[in-house]
Amino acid sequence: MSQGVANAEKIHHGPHWNGEHNEEFFKMDKKEIHISSRAMRITWGNDCRFWQWTNLSKDESCFGLGAELIQVNWIEVVSLLDLEKIRLDPMKNYEVIYIVKFKVDAFGWHSCPIIFEVSTPDGKKRRRSEILDYYKKNGHNWQEIYGGEFSLASSNLMGKVEFSMKEVKTDWWKGGIVLEGIKIRPKVA
Repeated sequence: MSQGVANAEKIHHGPHWNGEHNEEFFKMDKKEIHISSRAMRITWGNDCRFWQWTNLSKDESCFGLGAELIQVNWIEVVSLLDLEKIRLDPMKNYEVIYIVKFKVDAFGWHSCPIIFEVSTPDGKKRRRSEILDYYKKNGHNWQEIYGGEFSLASSNLMGKVEFSMKEVKTDWWKGGIVLEGIKIRPKVA
């Protein structure tokens, strides 16, 4: 474990990871915004029985770090995009993509749908659900899982957009994925 990871974990008390909002965990290029899993709130993310931080090569990740899900029966990952810090074009539609890799021994993704939700500052919510077992077939590769879309045309451009990935209604245990982060990009018509 790197010294930076060790120091950050000392800051977060309790079983849940609250996310770090340092600029180093948000990257923008001309087309996309990348949000590291390190910037997300992860239920049970501060308990190594359930989640662990894993180093990723620079070929795999622009952040060099991912959140590895060991096992949980209550998955809840939430991220925020502060529109005061990162400006988006209100005339474009954006899509949210989760970057995930399934390990060879991934389990529990075949029976309970994961709920993906996007909430904009004007209170609009979009929700979709998907069983993720299909993505395990290419588990050795990074998968782009569609997490929803949003528009800011009628929103307060000074608020926050919230993204979540969760399954909190069953007791079905899930594990064996690595969450690199989220990409937000303009949706191609």
